[in-house]
Amino acid sequence: MASFRSFIGSELMSIRQNIAALRNMIPGSIKLKPSERRSMFKLNSKRETFVEKAIQNMRKNPSTVPAYVDITLCNTYLHLYSQYTELITEVNEIKTKLEDAKLLIGHEILQQSRAYYNNSKNATAAGIPYFEEIYQSLKPHYAVGRNSKPQ
Repeated sequence: MASFRSFIGSELMSIRQNIAALRNMIPGSIKLKPSERRSMFKLNSKRETFVEKAIQNMRKNPSTVPAYVDITLCNTYLHLYSQYTELITEVNEIKTKLEDAKLLIGHEILQQSRAYYNNSKNATAAGIPYFEEIYQSLKPHYAVGRNSKPQ
């Protein structure tokens, strides 16, 4: 089992500053609507080879490139696309680690809370008076999600 500790204020502030710096480096004016996303051509790993070959051919045979196609811009965008792909992979790895840690922490605290709930439930059943109020206050909140019974 992993050992967890809270972030100290300076660590949390540093993480947030780095996220803000990253956010400022990415063009903020780009905000696609779902319909725009659906209508766009999607460059994926299969199509990336096509783009690379097309750009190679443009560089080898510049006389065959139409005037409205900018070879330099294509090169720049292909390089930028690769950089974004690498960054997204790294951010997704961090996101997965954060989600896994959060899930594990949530599991641990829920286990401890359930133990406390079951203790108060058993104490109430045994007739210990001051546990009745605790049990009754927790009972409506305990049965949620998979544990709830249909009303």
